Amino acid sequence: MSIGIIGIGSFTLEIARRAYQAGYDVIIHNPRGNSLIRDVTEKIGPEIKLVSLGEAAQAEIILLFIPKDELKKVIDNLPDMTGKIIVHTSTLIFDPQSLFSGIKNAMTYKITASLLPNAHIIKLFSPIDLNKKSDDSHNKKREEIFFIADHADSKYTILLFLKKLLYTPIDLSGRLKLQNIGIDLGSVLNSITTNK
Repeated sequence: MSIGIIGIGSFTLEIARRAYQAGYDVIIHNPRGNSLIRDVTEKIGPEIKLVSLGEAAQAEIILLFIPKDELKKVIDNLPDMTGKIIVHTSTLIFDPQSLFSGIKNAMTYKITASLLPNAHIIKLFSPIDLNKKSDDSHNKKREEIFFIADHADSKYTILLFLKKLLYTPIDLSGRLKLQNIGIDLGSVLNSITTNK
């Protein structure tokens, strides 16, 4: 399976590293120029390819990490994305309790979904616990990662993908819908993060 990454950040580079180590074909397009990241990608894996936007968009799973002011331009230059799984990655969330408001108010995610109405958009958040002890090495590889998705097959695909990358994926799709109809989910999220 191929993973196309469009846009570079520490999070997408970490996903590229994990995907490469898990045996996926990783292709990357940096809208600001592939030459800027050549050295970094060679260190991650010699078989990672730097490609055009169109080539990255041909992957089975596409990760998108584009600043809001460049998003429309990049999406306008994509080929037909009907039925494609597009994982909209986000900046890191430092407080898991703010995760729901972060999802609801994520402008770039909303813009992506409106510009690609026929694609299957998944929102991916990577929370960081600032209180985590640095010597907690036995949990180092199994980090929690949160996502929302509406399309059942895409949700299952991304769940398996994240597990193969040694993440612990947590699907917030149903919980977010409950919050949207007025149910307080702070205690639900708290129970997720404390009852492991």
